[in-house]
Amino acid sequence: MPAVNASPAKKSQKSTRKSQSPAAVAAAMRAPNGTRSKPPPVRPARTLGPVQDLEAHVPAEWWTTLFGSLYLLTDGDVVENPENTRQEVDWVVRAAALQKDHRILDLCCGQGRHTLELASRGFSRVAGCDQSAYLIGLAKRRAKTAGHRVGFSVADMRSLPTPPEKFDAVLLLGNSFGYAGADDDLTALKCVHAQLAPGGTVLLDLTDGAWTAKNFAERSWEWIDRDRLACRERQLSADKSRLVCRELVIDRTSGILADQFYAERLYTHAALAKLLKSAGFSQVKDHAGLVTASTRGQDLGMMGKRVLISARA
Repeated sequence: MPAVNASPAKKSQKSTRKSQSPAAVAAAMRAPNGTRSKPPPVRPARTLGPVQDLEAHVPAEWWTTLFGSLYLLTDGDVVENPENTRQEVDWVVRAAALQKDHRILDLCCGQGRHTLELASRGFSRVAGCDQSAYLIGLAKRRAKTAGHRVGFSVADMRSLPTPPEKFDAVLLLGNSFGYAGADDDLTALKCVHAQLAPGGTVLLDLTDGAWTAKNFAERSWEWIDRDRLACRERQLSADKSRLVCRELVIDRTSGILADQFYAERLYTHAALAKLLKSAGFSQVKDHAGLVTASTRGQDLGMMGKRVLISARA
């Protein structure tokens, strides 16, 4: 999954604070006449320090600020990995029996990696939608560079406009479901149902909730590159229904870049099937899991073990 900012989708704030040598600090403390003056005020760090209850710090709609340029940095080993994208699209095409003339909506498409891969394979009626204006802007630029005529738009999956022509398939890939409350998840799936033509397919690619609840790493850290480090803490929520995460991103020269919190609901197959049926879907089906690759080979978090679930409108 995504890595995490102080809200879900993806954002960075760089610190301008610079370290000083002991000599420089001493010089700053001396008045012109040689006497010592008060030390300069210490700027607060961009971190809360030790936190016992991660859940208490998760913003209500964390995804509205999380998915920006920093997200592409911290999660780039997975979500900017062309081989992952190709394998995932192979997976989706088989599971949904997609045809080249199908109308396809890549919902929560992020920077459009699956959308553009489908377009490159000749799927000419594909569209992408995401709540992150930053990522949609990037998707549009990449589509233009590649020469693909793909429509990208910014929208909240809980309140999608009714399309003039309904879709044959709606894709929810890359662990993009379960961010909000359970009621909001149901609202989102009902909205997805309204996007589909009768018999249309929804595919959800999300973390294997039962496995993740038992196997998550409480603490991990990984070097993103030669200069930046991501440190993560994880806890189950008080009701055990969500995995709560904290991500601290540090630059070795400029200091703290982000201290962000997020959470994702851990759906079992039974719970998700019940939710899909409540939203009007039928024929809920499990597909074989997908192994995620990482160019860094380090912390995969909630992208480590995923399942693909399909259902019919």
